[in-house]
Amino acid sequence: MQFHACIGILPQERTEGVDLVIDFKGRCSSKKAVKTDDIADTVDVRTLCETIKQEVSKPCHLLETLADRIVRTICDSFPFYAIKVKVAKLNPGLCGAQSWSATASMNWDNENSDL
Repeated sequence: MQFHACIGILPQERTEGVDLVIDFKGRCSSKKAVKTDDIADTVDVRTLCETIKQEVSKPCHLLETLADRIVRTICDSFPFYAIKVKVAKLNPGLCGAQSWSATASMNWDNENSDL
């Protein structure tokens, strides 16, 4: 998913925004949905995308903070048993370098559920 959001520590990042890419991977059981063919028995990706969009719309300084917020919100709202979120800020404009990204990742699984 790609967004434009006010994430960063620099004043222009907080006012003008930056381009972000959110890579989300989640594991959940689809056994019931396969049998019923009913969206109510699985994760509705439309709702998942809207949830991520809402978290991205809340300003913060660090990519790590955003990744953590996304993971925590999804853990509270969806039946995943493992989640990986990677947040990348495209062309952060540091050191005059172009065409690169700054990234932060957050992982969660049931065995590491003490968020």
